[in-house]
Amino acid sequence: MTPPPTSPTTPRPHRRAARQLLLGLLPVLAVGVVLLVVLPLRLADVRAPLSAATATATATVTEVGTAPDGRGLDLTFTGEDGAERTGTVELDRALDVPVGAELPVRYDPGTPDGSLVHTDGDAASAAVGDVLFGLFAVVVVLLATAALTLARLLGRPRLRNRPVVRLTATHVVVRQGLLVRSWLELDSSAGLRWVPVHWTPELDRLAPGTRLEVHGDPARDRLVLPVVDGAEVWPSGRVRDREPRGDLRQAAVDPQATDVGLARQVRADGVFPLLAPVLGLLWAYVDSSGVAGFLVATALVAPVLFWLPQLLGSDPRAPGHA
Repeated sequence: MTPPPTSPTTPRPHRRAARQLLLGLLPVLAVGVVLLVVLPLRLADVRAPLSAATATATATVTEVGTAPDGRGLDLTFTGEDGAERTGTVELDRALDVPVGAELPVRYDPGTPDGSLVHTDGDAASAAVGDVLFGLFAVVVVLLATAALTLARLLGRPRLRNRPVVRLTATHVVVRQGLLVRSWLELDSSAGLRWVPVHWTPELDRLAPGTRLEVHGDPARDRLVLPVVDGAEVWPSGRVRDREPRGDLRQAAVDPQATDVGLARQVRADGVFPLLAPVLGLLWAYVDSSGVAGFLVATALVAPVLFWLPQLLGSDPRAPGHA
């Protein structure tokens, strides 16, 4: 009696890749939520003087380059009550304004003579603009990181529906600066193709030139889903027809390789957020947003620098990752 045909074994899902992607996203979401609470509070503070400045007048500049730091303009103007008043505009940066120039100003009629008054483009207006831009940047970063991560989590499983081809494959690792990624070198019908992949222990157990199943054809498809030793291996990027740039080497084969925890992933990629203060300092200098701009930029960039290697499929066990 002929035995009934057996159905193909369903590959094991690549759960580690999903956990790695969520590991990268959660710090971004946590920091983003904190900033979305802190920045509106800061916005209310910096807007308060402008909101209180309900009276308007045309003022005449009497002295330039006064305190603070040479950014002040001393003014005289006639108040709403007809009395002559003096005041100071604090500019965002020192400007060469001629004495005798006239400026439209806003002021709080309840403040004493000689208090701060406001004009378009002064330090108070710049502070409001900085906070608003910070809020915009936080929202953009949250939406972008969440959308890219969600697209990866939902899109990779759909590759299971593509036709299966059998190809020989070799596991290689590529170092580009601080980033180390696993790749599969596939011998397709159109020649060698390279696919960046999220790490899994099956990769370390893969002997060079092993024949395996691939959902999709790397000769024509931009995304494929390899199956190594019965386990899906999620691609972390598109198929390439050229050898990836960087220091490429064949990965060592470890027949006893087992999964590693996400703590190892954190240690491997924990160096990337250390670059955040440098980028925050650069942003504060370019934007002239000072200490507040440095703190916000650093807080926002640090989790993004940790999220990016997770999206790119950083290899926690490759040479150079302790």
